[in-house]
Amino acid sequence: MEMEDALYADANDKIRLGEELKKSLVEFEQIPGVSKVQRKIQQELKFLEKVIRTKTLKENHITSSNFVNYEFLIKTLRLQQGVVDINAVFPLESRDSPLRVDIVANNGLKWIKVIARNSKSIEDAAKGCVSFGARSVLDQASDYLEASELHFCMFQRPKVVFYFSNKIDSSLHDELKEMGVQTASLEEPDLDVDQYATISNELNLDVTTLLAYVSALTNGGCNFVFKEPLLTEQAEKERECPVKPILDKIFQGKRLVCCQLANDAFQNILSVLGGPSERALANELMKRVTVYPDVETIPPEFSNLRFTANVNERSLKIFSFGMARKIFTVTSNKAFVRSAKMQGINVPVFVHASRALTEGKQANAKAL
Repeated sequence: MEMEDALYADANDKIRLGEELKKSLVEFEQIPGVSKVQRKIQQELKFLEKVIRTKTLKENHITSSNFVNYEFLIKTLRLQQGVVDINAVFPLESRDSPLRVDIVANNGLKWIKVIARNSKSIEDAAKGCVSFGARSVLDQASDYLEASELHFCMFQRPKVVFYFSNKIDSSLHDELKEMGVQTASLEEPDLDVDQYATISNELNLDVTTLLAYVSALTNGGCNFVFKEPLLTEQAEKERECPVKPILDKIFQGKRLVCCQLANDAFQNILSVLGGPSERALANELMKRVTVYPDVETIPPEFSNLRFTANVNERSLKIFSFGMARKIFTVTSNKAFVRSAKMQGINVPVFVHASRALTEGKQANAKAL
C-alpha cells in the first residue's frame, strides 16, 4: 500500500512539473515548433490524469515520462540567442526519416541537441551496449554533422552543440570534439558568437527595413492611439520593444546596400505617405546606403520558388539581390521568409518587427 501511495505521489509530482513546463513555454510561443512541444506536454498530462483517475497507474507510466527531457530543453532554450526553431526538420540522404534538431539558435547558425539521459546509459550506448536499432550519441552526432553539411545557413555550416544534463566521460567528450561536435551543459554553456555576426561585411536592406528605420514610430512618435488599429498595434509594440536599437545593432560595422527596386519603392512610398521628418530621416539614411542595379537573373537558390500571395516579383528580386551577393537581407517581410521555408528554401535574413510611416497620421491621432 505504501509503495502504491508513493507511486501516485510521484505521478502527481509529474503532473505539477508538466503544468510548470506549460507555463514556462508561454514566453517562447512565437518560436516555430514550440506549439508542438506544448501539445505533447498536454497529451502526456491528460494521460497521467486519466491513469490516476481510473486507478490504472503503473511504474512505467512515470519512468517513461518525457517531462524531464522537456524541462532540460526549456532550460537550455533560455540560454540561447536568436532562436528560430524548435524540433526543426532537415532531410537527410542517409535516412528514410528526416533529422529533427531540438533547437536552432543564433539565427540558424547553431544546431543544438539536448540529452537528458543518465551518464551510464549514454556511455554504454557509445560503446555499443545498446539494443538493436538504438542510436548512440556518436550516431546522432554523425547525423547532425551530415545534415549540417547539406543545409548551410547564411552561407556557412551551422555549428553543432550537444547539451548534456549530466557529466559525461572525458573520452566521450574528446571523441565528439574530434568529430566536430561541441559539448556543453547548463553549468558550462557553449560560447556564442554575436547573433548578428555575418561572414560578409555587407547587409542588403529590404524596403520594409528602410521604412521601419525612418518611421515616426521608431523615432520618438509611438505615444499615439491612431484611427487605424494596425498603426495603434505597432505603436504599442514599439513602446514595448523599440525596433531602431535592434536595427542599429545589426547595422553596426556593416556596409549597407540595397537594390534599385527597393530604393524606388521606398522613395515612392515616402512621396505618398511620408511626413517631413520621415523624409528628412530618409535622406540621412540613404547617405549611408549604396544603391546597386537590380539582379538580371534569379540566383539558383530561388530558381524553383513559386509565386504565391506572399512571394511576388518585387520581393523575389529584392531577396535575390541579397542572395546573389551572398549577404544577409534585413527585412520585416516574415511572410516571404515563411513561404520560402515552406517550399524548402532557407533565406539568409535578419527579421525585425514591421513599422509603417505614421507622421502624416498623427494629426488625427490621440496623443498619450
